[in-house]
Amino acid sequence: MSGLLARVGYGALFVVVVPALLVALGGVPVPFPTPRLPGVGWALTVTGAAIMVFGLGTLMVRGRGLPMNAFPPERLVTTGVFGLVPHPIYTGFCLATGGLALALGSPGGLWVSTPTAVLGCLALAVGHERLSLLERFGELPRPVLALRRNPPGWQALLAATERLANSWSSVRLGPVRIMNHVVWSGLAGGVGAAGAVLAAGARYAAPVALLMVAGAVGAMVMGQLLVGSSQRLSRPFGYFGSLAAIAVLGGAWVLASPQDAVLLAAFALVAPWTQAVGRLRCLVQGCCHGAPAASGIVVTNPHSRACAHAGLSGVTIHPTQLYSILGNLVLGSVLLAAWLAHAPLTLVMGGYLVGAGTVRFIEEAYRGEPLTRIVAGLRIYQWFAVAMFVVGALVMLVPSGPAPAPDLAAWPAAAALGVLFFVVCGAAMSVDLPDSRAPLSRLSG
Repeated sequence: MSGLLARVGYGALFVVVVPALLVALGGVPVPFPTPRLPGVGWALTVTGAAIMVFGLGTLMVRGRGLPMNAFPPERLVTTGVFGLVPHPIYTGFCLATGGLALALGSPGGLWVSTPTAVLGCLALAVGHERLSLLERFGELPRPVLALRRNPPGWQALLAATERLANSWSSVRLGPVRIMNHVVWSGLAGGVGAAGAVLAAGARYAAPVALLMVAGAVGAMVMGQLLVGSSQRLSRPFGYFGSLAAIAVLGGAWVLASPQDAVLLAAFALVAPWTQAVGRLRCLVQGCCHGAPAASGIVVTNPHSRACAHAGLSGVTIHPTQLYSILGNLVLGSVLLAAWLAHAPLTLVMGGYLVGAGTVRFIEEAYRGEPLTRIVAGLRIYQWFAVAMFVVGALVMLVPSGPAPAPDLAAWPAAAALGVLFFVVCGAAMSVDLPDSRAPLSRLSG
């Protein structure tokens, strides 16, 4: 009975809860132009629904199971609609969602519900089902309409990524070691602090500084809780600790003073850019590295965590830091466009959580850090990413005022905080005491 109830509950999640959430998101006000195209919209809706229905039926009959990734079918299905369209159930659902939005001329449906559906399906397909199919069957469907070539410039980008991943070096000043990724650590903190002040306004300089410090402390605490200390690494950092600290402290601030919602929204706006720069530090340091892969990058620098901690020296691994950088650059561009169009502040906040949750869920699936815990078949950080996605979708439903124009007159305060947190974050993440055995003294081998 417990198995049956689990299947019913899981099915209800996707048949009842998810569609209801997407309908609700369709009512979110957005400032982007939305055409009403009944003919095109209904054609896409019917086509998408047909693809989805054929996919469901084919999977149940030929796959001998239910169309549920938590309770997968017994057989790999590569024929029928699966031989034509990649992930036909997800593809059909997204086509139908977008088509309905166009048919009704719904701004929220087109710009909020449809992207949310696409990102959720993308996370499941790439961040879970692809690896699950390879593990269970050793192969993947090869539909006619699937993309099979890497984008132009991908090999050159991989080569540049590999060079950076092997570039770790340091200088010593007595007992102090300064690692060359200090520039990326510093820039990540500086860009975040300066960008948040420019977005929120000069009067928020002090709260921005407070939340920046809280984020750094939260990242350090999370690192200790989920990774812990060792002789080689006693100062790990955790992104979710930073996110939680800023969300809790900033959320309390906004609850007490709702008109200051721009503060949290400003952090959401700059977070993808901060993460993209910070991942360059991760590449040099070797943290957040990928698992073995058929193609990717090869790291041999003995100081990289991929070599010193995971034993992957000379092994081709996924460039997961690059995956994260690319995803965050796209997300950051979308959020910037929404901010400049004066979208609701909660749309920016929730959009960040949904987008970053998607990026992290996928990235985490291909990471190869041996210390990451596995919980119920997923990496623990994937569960955190799922929580981000759900919370983000709910946040977008909360009414709020529009994003203000950037406060360019705040540049002196922004520059001052940028310099300050360049130093703070650079020191925290790229300067250590390698000969010490004191707590929090070492960042690398």
